[in-house]
Amino acid sequence: MRNYLILILSIYFIVSIPSYSQNQSENNFKEEAKAIEELTIQSLKIRQQVNPESEDQELIKEMKVLDSTLLHKVTIFLNEYGWKSKKEIGELANMGLFLAIQHSSKEEMESFKEIVEKAYLENKIEKRNYALYIDRLKVYNDLPQIYGTQYYYDEKSASFRLNEIEDFANVNKRRRKVGLPKIEKYAKQNNIALD
Repeated sequence: MRNYLILILSIYFIVSIPSYSQNQSENNFKEEAKAIEELTIQSLKIRQQVNPESEDQELIKEMKVLDSTLLHKVTIFLNEYGWKSKKEIGELANMGLFLAIQHSSKEEMESFKEIVEKAYLENKIEKRNYALYIDRLKVYNDLPQIYGTQYYYDEKSASFRLNEIEDFANVNKRRRKVGLPKIEKYAKQNNIALD
């Protein structure tokens, strides 16, 4: 009888431990996605207050700390679970994965290139966000951008200007493929000089 009881208890623990681990892992996944979502909301709010000519150093410092915190959370999440779609983690957390990488340094962006490419091929990242990522990386590497999403403030002309675009004549075709408006409309919306 005692051996029978030990056998029953052993089977119970063998069966219940993986189930507990799976539930714990699922809870961790949801908690981490929720934390990314909350940091993303904070990031979006602070970015609404900061513009390219902003001189509020406290606000800029707060934004950089928030960017760093979000990037840390996203790095842990991506290492543990990989890139997850909007359906899997929600729109805001999915956006947070992108924003953390997009607002990181050139070296950090480069380190995520493989995972971003994979997410794009698996339709887990918005096409337009992928275009923003590719263009920013190109500009960081002093190369012409592909989709025309990156611009800068030119002090000489006191206007915003697009960073160099590869094959400008066909940029609208490429933009259409990733769901971006025509370059002329984009320039007008962002007060970018096209001359």
